[in-house]
Amino acid sequence: MAAYLCVCASTINLLQIAPLFFLGATLIFIGYDLLWEWLIDIRSKIFLSEYFILLTTFVAIQIIGMDFGILFGVVVALVEHVASTTQRESTLERVTKRSRSVYPTEDWNILQSYGYNIDDPKIVTLEVKGPVFFGSSQKLLQDITDEIGLSISEDEMKQIVFASPHPSTPHSSLRVRPLRSSKRSSQRLQRQIHPQYLVLDMTQMTNLDASAASSCFLQLAKMCEKRGIFLCAAGVIPRVEWMLRSHKVAYSFEEEIELKNSMFSNGLNSTKTVEGKLMLFLTIFEALEFSERLLIRRVSMSKFPGDSNPRLPLSTLTPVKEGTHHQLTYIFLNVLRGELDEEERVIIDKDVSGYYEEVNLQAGEFVFRKNTYPDAFFVVTRGSVAVPRNKKGAMPSMLLSGAGAIKQTKTLSSPDLLGAIAGDKSASVESFHKVGGIFGYCDFLLERYRTFEAVSSEDDTIVAIFTKSSMDKMKDENRPLYHIVQNLLLRASLMDLANCTCHN
Repeated sequence: MAAYLCVCASTINLLQIAPLFFLGATLIFIGYDLLWEWLIDIRSKIFLSEYFILLTTFVAIQIIGMDFGILFGVVVALVEHVASTTQRESTLERVTKRSRSVYPTEDWNILQSYGYNIDDPKIVTLEVKGPVFFGSSQKLLQDITDEIGLSISEDEMKQIVFASPHPSTPHSSLRVRPLRSSKRSSQRLQRQIHPQYLVLDMTQMTNLDASAASSCFLQLAKMCEKRGIFLCAAGVIPRVEWMLRSHKVAYSFEEEIELKNSMFSNGLNSTKTVEGKLMLFLTIFEALEFSERLLIRRVSMSKFPGDSNPRLPLSTLTPVKEGTHHQLTYIFLNVLRGELDEEERVIIDKDVSGYYEEVNLQAGEFVFRKNTYPDAFFVVTRGSVAVPRNKKGAMPSMLLSGAGAIKQTKTLSSPDLLGAIAGDKSASVESFHKVGGIFGYCDFLLERYRTFEAVSSEDDTIVAIFTKSSMDKMKDENRPLYHIVQNLLLRASLMDLANCTCHN
């Protein structure tokens, strides 16, 4: 340290007295050491594409100089990043999911026999993951048609391509190629079986460009229209939603709301009102509920053509019908269908009212906050409760197009459509719990602090609250009812687990 300070304080130029060969040898040693480290040792620690960028930058520095060589390497790295991103294929996976709605026994049997029949399901859910670009859109379209068993002729494909917004793009020649046929699709096509309702879960679709919107999803919508298949998508992020709506792949928001309401008044012809476009929903469970209700109505009308019941829009329908049973009792009976004898039904009808309390909430009022103590679980008996999305994964509220900032119009993620959640304009919704929805029980049973928060999304929402003290009282005073409620919570947790694809 003392020698270093002396050198720094000295007024003598050390380069004049130090041997030049010593300095040169030192610089050469350092240069070769760095060269070995960054060109040889590094090979086993980086990808081939990154190593190619490194070599290209090194050669460019030797030819055009340090500054321009590094700049050239930056350009090569950007090109490689864009190329690798656009070539990354989106993935498609068929999943088994159902809505969280509680149905009467007759409607549940229809869904079991028709909607989710293992041999010929009328409702099919497909998860789309990853970015969808022009390079991967054709494969995605092929995978979807294979999965649902669509037989498409070359002439039909050409007709759909030329009807798309961009028929003269360089990718048009790719789109008119005859579709390949896989073994799985061949087996499906031999039976000519395809679903009546196709739900695309786009929650994990991170990006969509204009060419993919028209060459994949617009074509798919037109194919489904010709075959009477109701096509909808859920969980789209704001930029994907804007892309689909701006390219006429999906309806405008106002048209969509009007069409959703009118579809319940057309009975068996409900899917005929869809004009070759996607219908968007905020969550996958809303899309599934909409499809389930359409299927139930279609099957019911085919069995009972003279049915004159009014066809109400989805916004006014509730899974639980008004009747002689108490609302909560009716929910219990339909969630635990087939597992209760007559004596247990009487116990629920007579005794359950003494062990819970009901609260009336307005839109935006919290049922509970995150990281609070779990002293109760909840059952929705009227209205709807929303579970806001984690803000760390929230998308930017402002989008930019080539013409500048996009003017905000009503979209699926508009704050006013989410009940103005606690006045937070940046909030978005993970899921909804509608009539019959049971939530908060996992944290309640595990005695851990709340891992999410819940807020009323409609005015005059009514929630039944079962507290820890009321459950302890029920356990002491009415053991049969306590076992029934425990069975209810087990069934609710299994239904949620069945909708989770993380274990696949």
